[in-house]
Amino acid sequence: MPQNQQPATPALPQYPPPRPQYVPPQWSHSETTYREDNGFHYHPFVFHIDGGGTITQRASENNYDNGWNAGAGFTWYPTSLWQIGIRVDGTYSQFDARSPLLQQASTTYGTPVTSGTTKMWGGDTDLEIDLPLSHYVRFYLLAGGGWYRQQTTFRQTQLVNGYICYWFGCGPGYFGVTQDVARYNTDWHFAKNAGFGMDFALGPRTSFFVEARYMRLNPAGAHMDFLPIRAGFRF
Repeated sequence: MPQNQQPATPALPQYPPPRPQYVPPQWSHSETTYREDNGFHYHPFVFHIDGGGTITQRASENNYDNGWNAGAGFTWYPTSLWQIGIRVDGTYSQFDARSPLLQQASTTYGTPVTSGTTKMWGGDTDLEIDLPLSHYVRFYLLAGGGWYRQQTTFRQTQLVNGYICYWFGCGPGYFGVTQDVARYNTDWHFAKNAGFGMDFALGPRTSFFVEARYMRLNPAGAHMDFLPIRAGFRF
């Protein structure tokens, strides 16, 4: 071997390249009825506040003027696969008594009754079905039942002779004095309802809705019928 020549390096054996490490597939839940560009994004719980007017119906129309209502609640959507939710509402309503009911109270209590107010409060649990009309508008149906209680107060207003002050001075005159004649509370009564509404998306978690329901209180006895019309916000 020549003096400056290096010995040949023996060839290394060729081994097969190592197999890539197995990585399990990352499954993603993509089956949903809510699109990324949809104004309504899926959230399991959606809260709401609402208020509006209540139109008396049938026998209730004879005894009460139309009233007002206010409430709050939430809707639980168990899954994004179906746009079906369980909605829970708490509602307060108030009505003024009409002449037939005031005359009946005057006869019952043996004294003139000039005004009356009925307050009604309780809650409902309803099944809600959402029906999309576009990415930002949906129609929904409601049906269910709940429990309500009422408090009615009858009052009497009388003119009393006394001393009255006006903007130009003071002197003798008459003024009205109102006092309660009677007040009573009912037991809790079952109520059933059904209705529909429209929901308009304002953002990923906010929407504005308008709805109407037909409500029958105490359907098995001397029932009372109402038509609450409400508007509110969901968030």
